[in-house]
Amino acid sequence: MIKLRSALVSMAAAFVLLSCSSGPKTEADSCIDFLYAYMPWPDLAAQPLDYWQANVDKTLAVRDRMGWGIPEREFKHFVLPLRVNNEPLDDFRTLYADTLCARVQGMTIAEAALEINHWCHEMATYQPSDGRTSSPLQTIQRGVGRCGEESVLAVAALRAVGIPARQVYTPRWAHTDDNHAWVEVYVDGKWQFMGACEPEPRLNMAWFTGPVSRALILHTKVFGDYRGDEDVILRTPCYTEINVIRGYVPARRSVVTVVDEAGKPVRDARVEFKIYNYGEYYTVAAYQTDRKGQAALDMGKGDMVAWAAKNGKFGLAVIGGEAVTVVLDHAIGERCALDLDIVPPAEDPLPSDATPEEVARNAERLKAEDALREARPKGNAAVLDAFLAAHGDDNARALLASLSVKDRGDVSLDVLEDAYAHIDGTFNPLRDCPRVDIEPLKPYFAELSALGLQSRPEIVKWIGANIQLENERNPQGLRMAPIDVLRSGRADRRNRDIFYVALCRASGLEEQLDPLTGYASMDHEEQQAVGSGKLVVSYDGKDAPEYYYQFTLTQIFPETGETRLCTVGEDSDHNPWNSIFPLELEEGYYLLTSGTRLADGSVLSHNEFFTVSAGETTRVPLVMRRAGDQLSVLGTMDAGRFLPQTGRGYYLLAVLGDRDEPSVHARRQLENLAPVLKEWGRPVLIEKDEDGSILEMLCAGVKSDSRQKPVVTICDSFGHIVYFSQGYNTSLAEDIKRILPLL
Repeated sequence: MIKLRSALVSMAAAFVLLSCSSGPKTEADSCIDFLYAYMPWPDLAAQPLDYWQANVDKTLAVRDRMGWGIPEREFKHFVLPLRVNNEPLDDFRTLYADTLCARVQGMTIAEAALEINHWCHEMATYQPSDGRTSSPLQTIQRGVGRCGEESVLAVAALRAVGIPARQVYTPRWAHTDDNHAWVEVYVDGKWQFMGACEPEPRLNMAWFTGPVSRALILHTKVFGDYRGDEDVILRTPCYTEINVIRGYVPARRSVVTVVDEAGKPVRDARVEFKIYNYGEYYTVAAYQTDRKGQAALDMGKGDMVAWAAKNGKFGLAVIGGEAVTVVLDHAIGERCALDLDIVPPAEDPLPSDATPEEVARNAERLKAEDALREARPKGNAAVLDAFLAAHGDDNARALLASLSVKDRGDVSLDVLEDAYAHIDGTFNPLRDCPRVDIEPLKPYFAELSALGLQSRPEIVKWIGANIQLENERNPQGLRMAPIDVLRSGRADRRNRDIFYVALCRASGLEEQLDPLTGYASMDHEEQQAVGSGKLVVSYDGKDAPEYYYQFTLTQIFPETGETRLCTVGEDSDHNPWNSIFPLELEEGYYLLTSGTRLADGSVLSHNEFFTVSAGETTRVPLVMRRAGDQLSVLGTMDAGRFLPQTGRGYYLLAVLGDRDEPSVHARRQLENLAPVLKEWGRPVLIEKDEDGSILEMLCAGVKSDSRQKPVVTICDSFGHIVYFSQGYNTSLAEDIKRILPLL
């Protein structure tokens, strides 16, 4: 009989295991036992035992077939698990394992890892999209994915052939906005990296070696209670989060000491290690201080921000070295302001030992793989066409329009039919759209409406009596389909709230998650106990700083000292400050953070702490610190070759790659800047640079050792380079908008 952890035995869905086996435990039983011991509740609720048994059987058969000789620890944590990050689980392994094994049969693990990545490139290429993570099969279906989805696909493919693999990512860059994810494989007793769906001639090669050299933290979530040599960030009932920064860059162990105003160490204070990114201090790790008042983290050699709090007191400081002291010298509720200057690590790209011949051969192969992928049928046209053929009216078109581009790329016909049948009269997105948050889309309208509930109080009462809160078994915040919540009778608060919205809609009521908090308003007593006030923000600049780019709001909770970003206007790409305020906010203590990112990646940050009181108006300034009104000449170049196109004065000159992710970002940002550049009125030159001479000239002009594309510059007719951006820079558009008024 398979024995499970006592925490799981009480779960109804796990009882099936108690009668599924008798006699001596087999290896498959042990694998099932391991998976169920650490399985998050959404996976337990969504997939039956047969699903896990089929995948375990396939995994063990592949191990015997390939004979890689993988150590038991690496097999259990990095081959056996199906989950990579927060994607929905699918049948990828059972469908593709045999095909992929045949493709790499007879290769070494290193050769096989590179070959699997080439296969992934045949299946998908990079395209930015929304925050919902596609499953491997969904990514293959669409033929595109953002870096998180490409790496989920690549890890799934590597594990399918028995190679230990994990998704590694920087949760936030230090020198620019956004993040990035890639893949590590366990080869010859050590972890080595590669860009997912971006195959290179050798391992430990990728376009992002420059940005990674500027990272502050690199981490991965490992299924189960993992005991390796890496720095542990967090242990949960389901996964272990580890820090792998030392595998990439010279790192330091930074110790934060928290003291009170008398200089005495504070034990059990909450310390959050934060990176400035997208206008906020993003928490990458959180600890309680020890008896010495200390908490520590391995990090790259740049500035991080330490937030510390206990018993209604807090402090904030820049971590610029191996030790920093944070004084709890502010009280929650206090009105105060604070400036911080934040400097990222310097760039020092990881070296590559591939020969020019290997690089050239790989480039030719990538072109052939692009052609294979482009020729392969992709997308969801058959489903959409069938739905419109059956229901070619305004309601059907409105239903499809209510879904995102990504949703339309992989939504199933049964979801559309279920939602369409629910429409009563004219389609209403707050009543009839099947999408609530980023949960898996499964039909739910018919089954939920059959409950016969008619009012919100009735729905709240029904949920309280029938859905048990299970907050401990989903530390990753995985989303559940509403129908899985109904059938399992359990959910954490987030998924219960998604279920509440779905149940309201199925009952004919308009409902959505709160756009500020991301939660539903079903806790009426709690909501009534918390009042709200109005926040008015003033700004005296001529530009329009945007939420999630130059500034953000964070709520601070006095009981725990925790911080939570307010999700203001998240559905829009552009949220200028004057479109957001005045803003109705729950009463409480808040932080308004703003930052100006400089060309070298440094940030001039300003912070306003304030209280919002019920029924009152709070006025706060939005302060954008400036670096000064003078431009620096970064280098020189030969402007003569461009004079016939540019005339006298400033112009933008860019050299972009084709399909590489940094160039995709740069091209997209320049396209979005078209109205700004048109108003600027100066020439914009996008050069093909087939012989590489322009790239060589610009990089040499600013003394850059790299020759990586893209390069975007602002130059003048005298050959001065006053702005230079190379490689991955998601702040490119903001940099240019900041500089143009100074020209």
